[in-house]
Amino acid sequence: MEMEVEQKDALPTPKKAGGKGVIFLAVLIVLLALLGYAATRLKSGQGSGNKNAVAFDLYVMSQCPYGSEAENLVSKIVPEFEGRVNFNVEYIADKGTDGTFQSLHGVNEVEGDKYQLCVKSKYPDKFWNYLDCQNKNYKDLKSTFESCAKENGIEFGSIKTCAEGEEGSNLLTASLEKAQALSVAGSPTFYIAGKQYTGQRTETALKRAVCEVTDNQPSKVCDKLPQDKEFTAYLVTDSRCTSEECQTTSLEEQLKTVFPKIKIEQKDYNTEEGKQFYDKYQITLLPAVLFDKEVKEAEGYAQVEKYLQAKDDLFNLSIGASFDPTKEICDNEKDDTNNGQIDCDDADCKGFLACRQEATKKLDLFVMSQCPYGIQALNAMKEVLDNFGKNINFKLNFIANENADGTFQSLHGAGEVDENIRELCAVKYYPASFMDYVLCRNKDIKGDWTTCAANFPKIKACAEGSEGKGLLSENIKLANELNIGASPTWMVNNRYQFNGIDAETVRKNFCQYNDVANCDKTLSGQSATSAPAGSCN
Repeated sequence: MEMEVEQKDALPTPKKAGGKGVIFLAVLIVLLALLGYAATRLKSGQGSGNKNAVAFDLYVMSQCPYGSEAENLVSKIVPEFEGRVNFNVEYIADKGTDGTFQSLHGVNEVEGDKYQLCVKSKYPDKFWNYLDCQNKNYKDLKSTFESCAKENGIEFGSIKTCAEGEEGSNLLTASLEKAQALSVAGSPTFYIAGKQYTGQRTETALKRAVCEVTDNQPSKVCDKLPQDKEFTAYLVTDSRCTSEECQTTSLEEQLKTVFPKIKIEQKDYNTEEGKQFYDKYQITLLPAVLFDKEVKEAEGYAQVEKYLQAKDDLFNLSIGASFDPTKEICDNEKDDTNNGQIDCDDADCKGFLACRQEATKKLDLFVMSQCPYGIQALNAMKEVLDNFGKNINFKLNFIANENADGTFQSLHGAGEVDENIRELCAVKYYPASFMDYVLCRNKDIKGDWTTCAANFPKIKACAEGSEGKGLLSENIKLANELNIGASPTWMVNNRYQFNGIDAETVRKNFCQYNDVANCDKTLSGQSATSAPAGSCN
């Protein structure tokens, strides 16, 4: 599931795209995004214009899938609160010192922002209808600029002139300033009556939130809202595990977001009661979340139903946990498995970072080839490689999973698997210049790859035969062994991990463990013209 956490298309998450790592937030955030398409055509616009009405502001990136889902959701409730709530949309992007705009999904998203803002400005009563039309194909807004205008009785020439001129730029600048004033970077972000809303993204939950700030008016809407169901969730952890994979604070927060009336009961595997619970419900990896069957009556049930597995009288929620409490804990100086081997001496600790042999001047980058954040990280590597030259040993690793039948799965689909293979073929046959191919592809990662391969003739035969598949099979083993699922993830000297997408972050972390020439040179870092940092999980 994609958390192209469009910064965030939600939030960056710690681990694994194939279900092996700890993806608590990745699972739950995407669940929040899986909302139905709003088929209701709206006759009202941004609201009544009533100065006393409640402000409802939605901050999005116009081509973000989660932003689009949020707009469709909000559009359902706009007519029911007409005259009481001013519904408004603002946009998330960056403006450089040269006056140009940058957005996570590229120039087409910037253009989409401008067209939508021009419609909001000139045809406010038709704004939500225009969004409704455009969101049917949010990945290619440009193709519907004119058709959606005509469908809604909007004079296309007027919004075209606006969007392509100074007026559109001014509207976008003003919109971005509103987002920046609140430090908004995640698409979508909701503000209701001046306060950020972080509750459930369901129609009923949004109505409840709006009713709270409108004194439960209109009563014909607010009085009919159903009450949510209270139920118990059992959170099974192991107090012996203190690593990131066992941290559950964010998990608990997200559970409470999906289920506001949830009651969480803790179970510790390191106690007799916890061990019995673990055995009874045949749990294998921790942390684990099991719901009692009353969850079926809770409002958020539909969002998690497909991730639930019946376990006796409970439901086990699949969250991609990775800690096996029956194996050696690699940093507690104890023989947890009673086999005479402690910590790194135990074979269970092969993938534990602190047990890996250090290799100086080494830098590994783990990415998905079509992840926008991974692309930015690879683009930053050009400056890093130019700076350190032969003083850095760089290796490109991909994040994917291999099926039993020899096929592969990757977060962004078959196209990403194919590109992973092509780039590995470039690495093998053009070790000194493979980055030229990679950087070329990053300009249009889903476009025609053959143009970039013109100067790399060996890529085609390698990628289309069994050789390329063998390269990918071998390459992804390291990410899977280390439970790395966030793109991009860096590893210095074979054992020190960090995250980031800019050259300066890479330099600082590399030089923290390596004293080499040019470590004193400051490289390009995050700036106002950079897309926010994040990851695909």
